[in-house]
Amino acid sequence: MPKTLFLILAILTFSQHTIAQDTQDWHKQDLPDGAKARLGKGGITGNITYSPDETRLAIACSTGIWIYDAHTDEPLHLLTGHTDWVQSVAYSPDGFLLASASYDHTVRLWDTRSNIELLMLTGHTNRVVNVVFSPDGKTLASASEDKTIRLWDTRTGTHVRTLTGHRGDVTSVAFSPDGTQLASASDDHTLRLWDVQTGTSLKTFTGHTGYVFDVAFSPDGQKLASASSDRTARLWDVQTGTLLHTLGEHHSFVTSVAFSPDGKTLASGSRDRNIRMWDAHTVEDLQRWQAHNSEVYDILFTSDGKTLRSASRDGTVRLWLLKRGLHLRTIKGHTKVVHSVKFSPDGKTLASGSTDNTVRIWDAETSELIWTLTGHINLVQSVAFNNDGSMLASAADTAIRMWNPQTGKPLREFQGPVFGVTSVAFSPDGKILVSASRTRAIHVWDAQTRLLMNMLHDHTDGVNSVVFSPDGLLLASASRDSTVRVWNARTHKSVFTLRDHTDAVHAVAFSPDGSLLASAGEDGTVRLWNPKTGESVRTLKTKGSGNLCVTFSPDGKMLASGGRGRTVSLWDVHTGALIIGLAGHTYHVNSIAFSSDGKTIASGSGDGTVLLWELKFDTSD
Repeated sequence: MPKTLFLILAILTFSQHTIAQDTQDWHKQDLPDGAKARLGKGGITGNITYSPDETRLAIACSTGIWIYDAHTDEPLHLLTGHTDWVQSVAYSPDGFLLASASYDHTVRLWDTRSNIELLMLTGHTNRVVNVVFSPDGKTLASASEDKTIRLWDTRTGTHVRTLTGHRGDVTSVAFSPDGTQLASASDDHTLRLWDVQTGTSLKTFTGHTGYVFDVAFSPDGQKLASASSDRTARLWDVQTGTLLHTLGEHHSFVTSVAFSPDGKTLASGSRDRNIRMWDAHTVEDLQRWQAHNSEVYDILFTSDGKTLRSASRDGTVRLWLLKRGLHLRTIKGHTKVVHSVKFSPDGKTLASGSTDNTVRIWDAETSELIWTLTGHINLVQSVAFNNDGSMLASAADTAIRMWNPQTGKPLREFQGPVFGVTSVAFSPDGKILVSASRTRAIHVWDAQTRLLMNMLHDHTDGVNSVVFSPDGLLLASASRDSTVRVWNARTHKSVFTLRDHTDAVHAVAFSPDGSLLASAGEDGTVRLWNPKTGESVRTLKTKGSGNLCVTFSPDGKMLASGGRGRTVSLWDVHTGALIIGLAGHTYHVNSIAFSSDGKTIASGSGDGTVLLWELKFDTSD
């Protein structure tokens, strides 16, 4: 009988919702089954909130909910369970509950003492984007892209009523200080005021000419503040529904508004990266500063009104002393979409390319970040080590750069017709670098001189991936034109065009012995080919569509694929059988890489993290 490969995953000893208590090693907090480390904390995707006693700070993230010590900014816990990005978090007034809203259409309630999920509230039919507790803590309001607001009993999780009337996504909700009224904001350009007891719509506030992203009551309940894509923040009279003031000084969408605890100051955050402080009575411009390197998501006063927290798309949460506009501290480590991962040839380090325009080099054993390589002005689509690990190539939209991965220093940049680069790969001897691009071309470069040697143009749409065969004689490319092409790497002539895919092909990979070529397609298939004859060998069908990456294990016995299904699938190459699926990412799996010893798989995801999966193998009859 042929030998069958069995995979034994190293299962961690804690359950899905058990929280690791080692606050120093957050890489290992609440990992999915089979994973041994998480590189990067994931992207900041929503708001931030303090616990009532201001000892804890909760941040809505793509990976779950990160809880920090508010005094030291040390990470304490990661709460996971949502199957998609978390958009909003809120503490109950007594601090015993934490509510979260997610793109997975659910609201969840957590016990803040044990960090255990207590209830999952279902009923929304689209993404839930905001949650807020009533002042007495008995009611929770949730806002959704299904155009409704739902009210829930926080003790039982029972649905109390649904508020309807908005004609667009409901983006934000806020209770009045006495809890009798609820304000809501929507992308239908309006605000609404509701009677909480009856669910009746009391009035509609009109005047914004764009989406309304945020709404906040003043501490005395007499005013509403709103933030809009029309680049203004506005102040409204709650009793009459009339517009009091328009604050129109931001240069892009206003995303967040917050009143100071004494109600005298209004803060606004914007996609223009700035925070502005206004006199809430005279709307005098009091203060302004560039707070972040990207869009400001949320702003949050401390109870004494002396400091302000801000969360941004740049992956940081910053603390500001308001009297002087002084930056005090920054929470870092939150990472954006990972497009590409590669192990160094010796397996000791891992490189990742990200949407934040950086390349990160990680210690594969300790999970610590070694270098952050900056210089690209566009998102990094692909990274590749040369044969001896002395050089690392990275590709962004308009540039290919070379780095020394040991020192983190830049070596050189490729000049020439570089545009829309999607993939880079070294030849086995490290002398040639090839790059693929959305412009349909494949560029062949001398890796040392950076001179362009040739351009291959046969694809009829953008090229997503390019790779050399192990012997360096063949080159394979995957394209949006639904084809895979095999090229003679010396003559640069097309040898075969493989046409069985029915949609875009995102990735190609050669087996270690060069006898097989794998391709991953948007059509929900992974296909195996004989690269020397162009014949189809086997088709692996995955659940759903959108396979984005594929790679072989070092011994060639396994194939790993990933994509929009958010799972890493491991296949037996000989039989085509699915061995196991590794689930844990909350967004697309964009890239997969095996370590050189085959014991670890790295998966890079749109959730902003790299997961390291530990594998053990047993071969038997």
